[in-house]
Amino acid sequence: MQFPVPQFTDVEDKIIGPLSLKQFGILFGVGILVFLGYSVTKSLIVAIFLFLLLGLPALGLALVPFNGRPMYNFIGKLIHFFLAPKQLIFHKEAVNMLPSKKIKDAETKEVKTQDQNPQAPEEKIRQIEDLLNKAAEKEKELAGRLK
Repeated sequence: MQFPVPQFTDVEDKIIGPLSLKQFGILFGVGILVFLGYSVTKSLIVAIFLFLLLGLPALGLALVPFNGRPMYNFIGKLIHFFLAPKQLIFHKEAVNMLPSKKIKDAETKEVKTQDQNPQAPEEKIRQIEDLLNKAAEKEKELAGRLK
């Protein structure tokens, strides 16, 4: 049996005229705020000011696409960008270099650090074991003095 595959799943349904439910909600909410501001003050200047302050950005947010997607999809990402901690990494020796030179310098530094310490892994393990044994002896001496 063949089943029909849904298409255009990324297109929002137009519920109220040419507007989707989110677009209508944004415009309706801002319209209510502008109307409340006008009804409280009974001043046309306040209504125009509120429309310019709230209405125009809401129109842009609801109706203007950015990179083929509605702008209200980016609000959550924008809030996350401003509230999330940022990690800035500074490489002092690579400030005024081109990216290709940075990579080459980093590779040569890695090779140099590996060549400078040609000890076998067994020798390193023995050195660490000696250091741990010395630390354990010092702890025993201190524990004996405390008793």
